[in-house]
Order: sequence, then C-alpha cells, then structure tokens
Amino acid sequence: MSRLLHHAVAMFVVSLALLPRHVSAEEPDFDADQAAGRIDGLILRDLHGRDLQPNAPASDNQFLRRVYLDVIGRIPTVNEIAKFRQDTRKDRRASLVDELLASPGHVSHMFNWLGDMLRIKDVYYRIGKTYTFHTWVKKRLEQNRPWDEMVHDMLTAEGRLGENGATAYLLRDASMPLDSLSNTLTTFLGANVACAQCHDHPFAEWTQRDFYEMAAFFGSTAFDRVDTRKPAKNLADKRFSKANLVTLLQPNMERVVFDRTRGTVFPKDYAYDDAKPGAKVVPRFIAWDDEKKMPVAGLDPRRLRKQFADWMTSPDNPRFAAAIANRLWKKLFGVAVKEPVTDLDVLADATNPELLGLIAQLMKDVDFDLREFQRIILNTKTYQQQVSVTPSIGEAFRFSGPLLRRMTAEQAWDSIVLLLRGPEVDAIRTDHAPRMERLVFPFEITHDRKGIVQDREKIFGFARSLLGDRKVSNGAGGRGLFLRTPKSRGAKAWLRASELRQPMPPTHFLRIAGQSAREVADDGSTEGGITESLAMMNGEITEALMTKSTVLKDARRNRTEAKQVEFLYRAFFSRLPDQQDKEQCVAALARGLELGDIIWSLLNSREFIFIQ
Repeated sequence: MSRLLHHAVAMFVVSLALLPRHVSAEEPDFDADQAAGRIDGLILRDLHGRDLQPNAPASDNQFLRRVYLDVIGRIPTVNEIAKFRQDTRKDRRASLVDELLASPGHVSHMFNWLGDMLRIKDVYYRIGKTYTFHTWVKKRLEQNRPWDEMVHDMLTAEGRLGENGATAYLLRDASMPLDSLSNTLTTFLGANVACAQCHDHPFAEWTQRDFYEMAAFFGSTAFDRVDTRKPAKNLADKRFSKANLVTLLQPNMERVVFDRTRGTVFPKDYAYDDAKPGAKVVPRFIAWDDEKKMPVAGLDPRRLRKQFADWMTSPDNPRFAAAIANRLWKKLFGVAVKEPVTDLDVLADATNPELLGLIAQLMKDVDFDLREFQRIILNTKTYQQQVSVTPSIGEAFRFSGPLLRRMTAEQAWDSIVLLLRGPEVDAIRTDHAPRMERLVFPFEITHDRKGIVQDREKIFGFARSLLGDRKVSNGAGGRGLFLRTPKSRGAKAWLRASELRQPMPPTHFLRIAGQSAREVADDGSTEGGITESLAMMNGEITEALMTKSTVLKDARRNRTEAKQVEFLYRAFFSRLPDQQDKEQCVAALARGLELGDIIWSLLNSREFIFIQ
C-alpha cells in the first residue's frame, strides 16, 4: 500500500493542469462496445487462469426480468415482455437497455440506491423536512448530471435548506463535523478513516493528524443548525403555536454559511508529538503517491471547501472513480470487485485488482456519466450470462456471471405495486419540495433565538399570507398547519418507494423487507426473514393483490383458465409455466381455488423474490 502523504493546493492545481484529458463517451474515439469487450476479456482470462468457465448465456426471459429489476427496479409487465419478444432486431437487448436507462423508472430506482448510500430521510433531527434535497437528487438523476458534479455540489453547497436542497448533505451531520467528514471519505472514496478521529488507525496508515488536517477544509464552514424550538417558543403567541412556527422557521434558519472567524484545532487530548493540543490545524490533502508533504497555506478560507471538493472529485484522485465504479458493479452483479465497498484502503485486496482498475478508468473515460457506465456493464457478455450461487466462505467470487440474489426491499415493493396498479405507477411523482420552498421568507431575519422576536410581525405577516382565507385561532394547527406529512398507508400510498416517505415507518412492508433506517450508510438488507415472509403471506398489500389488483383483473380477461394461468406466470416470473405447473394450477382452479390463490402462491415463491 502506498504511503499516505499530503499535497499542497498549488501542487495539486498544477498537477491537474498537466493531466491528460479523459475521453468523453460522446466523442468518436470512445467505443462502448470495445469497453464492454475489454471487461469480458479480462474476466475470461481470469477464469481460464483458474481452470474455470463462464456461465452459459442467460435466456431472453432471464435477461429481461433481470435487466428490468437492475435498471428500473421492478419486474416487466406482460405487455413489455410481449414487446421485447416481438422485436426481431439483433441488437434488441442493447436497445432495451437504452430505453430503460432513459425511463422515469431508472430515476426512481437510482434514487432508492442513492438514498441508502447518502442516508436520505424526510426529516433530519432538529432540522425538519428535507424535501428540497429529495427533489435536488431526482432532478440531477433526470438530467443525468455527472457523479463528480453531484458530489462537488453537495460538498460546496451554501444557503438555506428551503432554497438549496444540496445543503442537506452537510446539514445531515452538522452537529458532528468529524463524523460528517468520516462518512464523506468513506462514502465517496472508500477510505476507512473512522478510527483516526480519536487515534492513529491501528490497521491502516491513517493518522489522527491526517484526519484533522482533512477536517480543517471545513473549519470555516458554519452550520446554522438552529434548534428552532427555542426561537419558536419565543415567537409563539395566541396567533401561532410553537409547533407550527417550528415548521415555518426550519427551512429558513437551517443553512450552510461561511464564517471566517471559525477554524479547526487539535483536540485537547491529542496525544502525539507532531502537534500540540489546541493548536490550529493547517489543512492538507491526502495523497496516494510519493508527492512531497506540503501544507495548504495562504489560501482564502472561503475557498477551502471548494479546494477539498476539487481534490476529491478529480479524475486524478485514484479513489473517487474506483469507489463509485465498485459500487455500481455491486449494484448490477450483487458482489463488488472489492468488498466491502466502504474500504478501498488496500486496492490489491480486490478479487480482481486489474478489473477494479479497468472499471475505475472506464468511469473516468465516460466523464462520470453513471448511465453510460451502467450501459457498458449491462451490455457485457458477463452480465448477460446465467447467475452463479454465493461461493463458499473464504472463496472469492470470480464473476462467471452475476450473483443469484434477493430483490432489495424497494425492488420487491415496486414490483408488487406494479402488479397492484399497473405501469402507470412509474409516472406518478410526489414532489413535496414546492410545499417547502413556499415557506422561504422573502426577507432576512435575525438568526438568534432571542433577537428573532424583533422580526415577529414580519414573520407572522408572511405566515398569514400562506394561509389565505384559512383561520387559525389560539395557535391551533400544529406542525401540519404549513407542511403536512404524507400518508404512508392504504391505497393512496401504493406508490413506488422513491415517492413515499424516506424511510417508511418500521411497521411498513418496505422496512420489514430490509429498507434502511437511513441512520447508517449502505444499511439496506436483502437477508429476508420470518417477518418479511409473514408480510408476504398475510399482509395488507397481499390481500389487495389477491382481491382487487390490476394483475387479477387483467388475468380474468383471458377466456380459459389455462390462459389465465399463463398470464399470471408471465406477470410474476416473465415466463410461461411448464406443462406440469399449468396442469396443476388448472386442476386447483377446478377444485374451487380462485385466481387470487394462484397469485398468493406465485408471490410467495422463491422465483418471485430472487433475481436470476
């Protein structure tokens, strides 16, 4: 492993200027087919070198169901299956990949994936609603903004939460700036630095000084993360209660600003000889090469955070491209080239270091275009081969094909909701950001819990303008007066997971099936369990599937019971039943079972919940 050294900003900027320009995926010199071929060739050499063979090609039915789940997060409809089967073009698989990557369903699925990584929640502790962040992420996914740009914008965001949703990323851990840095380095660079907050890392070359020198880039960033309960209490009177004033103040008082008077110092219990406790920390970059150690000195403190973001997202940073490429590879194959995705400290420990280097370079070649990167991976022969089972403990996964894996909670939910409502569910969007943006004051206020009383009449006048003809007496209305919480149960909540509360309550199917609580990054689970099985067998949504779903109504339109069974098998498994299964189902219907019972059986099968 290379020694951890430090760049000066001046040296860093010069090195960027000397870098070779990366080839864009839109330029004629870049060949996506050749890129896919290089991946296949590298994996094939690795397999042959170990006397292994690639898996057989996946059937059209297997590929179709897999690519729908991996790209738009749900199973295909019967009509979508028929459309694909009727396509006689040789490149119909590649054309389908293009179509799915450009669809609204892909945005929904990617939001779920990023939600787990970035710990996106509807409500952050003492910050309030973060709907503007949800919309910010979704819009950038819709626009296919490059990953380096998205991360750069989150790290440099300033302003009020109600106006700039990207500020929510830094506000998320505003009361714990060191934890915030640790999460940032782990998520975006795969740098396992948590131990270095308190002491030199016992297993890696991170030191506590390294950590504080990185934290110093955020030293002049002030998070006005105000506990709005206190100013709301001082403002409240018989016109507006404390509860509804909290909701009104949060989008305006929670903000990220520059404060020149702030800085980072070493902790009082700093125990190493290379710095004194309480001394001011000079920011330095971590480098993964043999550059001379040099401090960042003489820079405008206001630009430090931008310099950090420039360094982190640069193509010259060997970890940034590798980290996101490794994560996306795991998303599509079920296993990363380097596990865990949060620890790339020793790149040589990857299952196939050459493959990790290749996909990292590919990410840079496509200019961090996440869709284009996935397009290339999805068009590899390796992805389009039959699945492999989980290897034995201690045995590396060599990528003879994707891993046989369970659906995520979001994939299972979105597939069930599709069966309930039909493909219209992809187009339903619940953008709550405008309801939050309307609460932004068109004037400045005092950011002091006591001094804010001087702005009472100005704030109350604005509050009355929001209510229109509605009358509120004696402070009634609670928090929902200005911004209500969306419903999370019943038919009105049969929406895709990306359009529901983030995350859902612990008793909801999504959480039972493994949706992350969004307190820890990458905490979603696909382990399954008794509670999930019971929800699939006896839950509210299962009853709805069996009695009043779109898939049930569509199946009944077929004249014969045999055709009805065939329809349901296509709807759930993307294939026809074999003759024995069809005969057994038809016989069961003849004995008095109903189509809803067949639906129950298909839903609770292993074939439904696994991605083959």
